[in-house]
Amino acid sequence: MAVVDERRFRMTIMKHTILIVSAVLSLSGCGVYRPYSRPQVETDGLYRDIPIEDTATMASLSWRELFADAQLQTLVEKGLERNTDLRIARLRVEEAEAVLKNARLAYLPPLSLNLEWGVSRRGGAVSNTHTPGALASWEIDIFGKVTNAKRGARAALEGSRAYEQAVRTRLVATVANSYYTLLMLDRQLAVQNRTLATWEKSVKVLEAMRLAAETADKPIAEV
Repeated sequence: MAVVDERRFRMTIMKHTILIVSAVLSLSGCGVYRPYSRPQVETDGLYRDIPIEDTATMASLSWRELFADAQLQTLVEKGLERNTDLRIARLRVEEAEAVLKNARLAYLPPLSLNLEWGVSRRGGAVSNTHTPGALASWEIDIFGKVTNAKRGARAALEGSRAYEQAVRTRLVATVANSYYTLLMLDRQLAVQNRTLATWEKSVKVLEAMRLAAETADKPIAEV
C-alpha cells in the first residue's frame, strides 16, 4: 500500500508540473504582436542636397499669409464657419479624442462604492447603522488588449485630424479659386466694355467721315 501511495503521489506531482509548464508556455506564446521597431534604411546619396534656407515651403504657411486680400480673408472665414463638411470633420475629431481618453482610462482600476443602511431595535431604542464599502478591480493586460485599443484610438485620432486638415485646405482653396476666377471675369468684362466703347466711337467716326465724303462729292448748287 505504501508503494501504491508513493506512485500516486509522484503521478500527482508530475501532473501538476505538466500543468504549470503548459500554462507558462501558453502565456509566453500569447504575445501575438511585437513592439514596432523602425527598420534601418540607408538614404545617403538617394536625394540631392537641399540647403537649409530652402526648407521653408508654402505648406508651412497659413492661409492668411498666403492670401493677404482682406475681402478674400472674410469670405474664407465665413466659409470655415458655415461649411457642413468641416463641421462633421470637427465632430469626428472630438469623437476620436473621447475614444482615446476612454482607452487611456482603461489602465485605471474600476471603482464601485456601496452603502449599507440598517435599523436595529434594542430595549425600545432604535439605532441606525451605516456601512460604507468600496471595491476596486484591476485587469492585467496580458494579451495587449488595452494597449492595442489605445494605439488604435491614437491612430484614429490622427486620421481624423488629417481629414479635418484636408477638408479645411480644400475649402480654402475652393473659395480662393472662385474669388480669383470672379476677379478675372470682372476684369475681362471691363476690358470687353472698354473695347465695345472704343468700337462704338470708331463706328461714329467712320459714319461721320462717310457723311463728309458724300457731302464733298455733291455739287455746290445742290448744297
